[in-house]
Amino acid sequence: MKSIHEILQEVWGYPSFRKGQEEIIQSVIDGHDTLALLPTGGGKSICFQVPALYLEGLTIVISPLIALMKDHVERLNSLKIPATYLSSSVPQGLIDERLQKAMRGEYKFLYLSPERIQSEMFVQRLQRMPVSLLVIDEAHCVSQWGHDFRPNYLKIPEIREVHPKVPMIALTASAHQKVQEGVLQLLALRTPHHFQQSFRRENISYVALEEENTRTRIKDIIKKLKGSGIVYARTRKAVEHIRDILREASISATGYHGGMPHSERDKVQQAWIDNKVQVMVATNAFGMGIDKPDVRFVIHFDLPFDLESYYQEAGRGGRDGEKAYAISFHNPVDIRELRRWQELQFPEWKELVAHYNYLNKAYQIPYGDYIPTWQVFDIGKLATQQKTSVLSLYASSKILEKEGFLRIKEEKEDYGYLQLTAEPDDIWTFKENHPKLAPLLDHILRTYGGEAYQREVRFLPLGWEHALHLSAEQLQAQLNRLMQYKLLFYQAPMSTPMIRFEQGRQQLLPQNLNWEKYEWLKKRAFARMSSMISYVQNKAVCRSQLVEKYFDEKGNPPCGICDVCLARKSRSAPQANHDSLQKLILDFVSRQKQTTYWQVLLSNSSGTQDQREEALRYLIDKEVVKVSPTGELRVE
Repeated sequence: MKSIHEILQEVWGYPSFRKGQEEIIQSVIDGHDTLALLPTGGGKSICFQVPALYLEGLTIVISPLIALMKDHVERLNSLKIPATYLSSSVPQGLIDERLQKAMRGEYKFLYLSPERIQSEMFVQRLQRMPVSLLVIDEAHCVSQWGHDFRPNYLKIPEIREVHPKVPMIALTASAHQKVQEGVLQLLALRTPHHFQQSFRRENISYVALEEENTRTRIKDIIKKLKGSGIVYARTRKAVEHIRDILREASISATGYHGGMPHSERDKVQQAWIDNKVQVMVATNAFGMGIDKPDVRFVIHFDLPFDLESYYQEAGRGGRDGEKAYAISFHNPVDIRELRRWQELQFPEWKELVAHYNYLNKAYQIPYGDYIPTWQVFDIGKLATQQKTSVLSLYASSKILEKEGFLRIKEEKEDYGYLQLTAEPDDIWTFKENHPKLAPLLDHILRTYGGEAYQREVRFLPLGWEHALHLSAEQLQAQLNRLMQYKLLFYQAPMSTPMIRFEQGRQQLLPQNLNWEKYEWLKKRAFARMSSMISYVQNKAVCRSQLVEKYFDEKGNPPCGICDVCLARKSRSAPQANHDSLQKLILDFVSRQKQTTYWQVLLSNSSGTQDQREEALRYLIDKEVVKVSPTGELRVE
């Protein structure tokens, strides 16, 4: 049997593990339930993929992101490791085939979304699968305290009832103490081994700039910093606008967002990875699963909604250990806009019901029994017809999706997917009897060989149309015919968003959705947003310390390289004659239940504002005045 070091070297080509990986892997191999918190760039995938290859049998990986599942499966298959995934886009016949192969031990990895756990087809076959490891990726989704709670994650312990002896590893990049407690409790981990790396990134300089003319400042900063970088923006329109501004300034830039065809996203992503383009301007859809080591800066043109997201996105810089910058911009208009977007993500109950009823009416969904079918989801047209905002209708749709009422496919996909499902002899016989379809089958076999029998492969129809001298309609018709003959599974490109109702229309009641839970989640979301705002507005506490306090990590000294630390270094320490000013500040803070940095500075007129600020920073450095994760000051 190969050692874990041999597996790492032979499969991935790495000579050694990163810090903390080996201990986590050994815990899993020894059969212990394991909770692993690794910051972005810490190599989470290796922590379960290596033990999966070391252990005999099948590893089940539960992940909330279909795009990331596909990416992992494609990478594993490219390494000659048999892996597959189950999602709502895969037809029932092929799901059954993949489950049968999983039962026969033909896969090392089976990726599935938490929604698939409850499907009867999966439940019936789970008991006969040779499961050796259960992996929960993005484990913060289990806890209601997490920033992306998914109700279906609560069904995961049911797998343990079928395979009680199988170890479980739960992984996430960012989770404060309450999230960790929720993960441990809700997944019912048994005497788990707990691994947590420090949230401190020694080589990242955090900077928050209050700036009105952000577009001009971004150009200036990128020209000074040099090197590869990412600029995050909230909307597709903003991505394209910033990309164009950078290009006009002779900065090599490209853009990435969900409205682009998949092949175009792959193309621009690879150009950036290969350093053919300096700057990637993107929505938060970009970055998952990408391990580019030499990113020198990550700039947030728009603020994310919480510090968890900010920390993960900023952490894509400096993975080679060299100096990198995480820079965020804000001004009063930005913060008002952030609050507005957050509000739109949580529609009122009456609004949600109106959206649900309208969608059912628009798609003619009957009461009672209903056969799910995919239909075009033109949210702009639907919002106009209902005289509502696109954002609020989208938010309602996502709530209904999380609760299992419907499914939405959003990515603009120009790739097709296929897999040969008939035996080779049957395909040769079919070719002899159907000469018009033979060229297409020959093309598939020439392009992919036996690989097309083993797994789902993706292709660009446009290239095939040229190679086979067929129109788009003719190629589509031939592929559909081959699927009707049960020779292959074919999934056509999804050029527009699609929606599918999972159940017939019903009267929507608060108890159906556990609406009290959503009201609570809304409060939590706004509390997290307040922490994000406090982070950028803070000018007193080391930014690394502020992030670490948010994740309940204490004891680290100031980083010395963030904008707050650098500003402090540029000034001398308070002199003895500042004692009276310090006393005034302490008296004021002691009398307040809660107060902020700027309220303290404005609480008296003694000395100059710079002197008051220096005295306050001195008290904070000495921890006489404490700062909460949300930026509130107090004296203990």
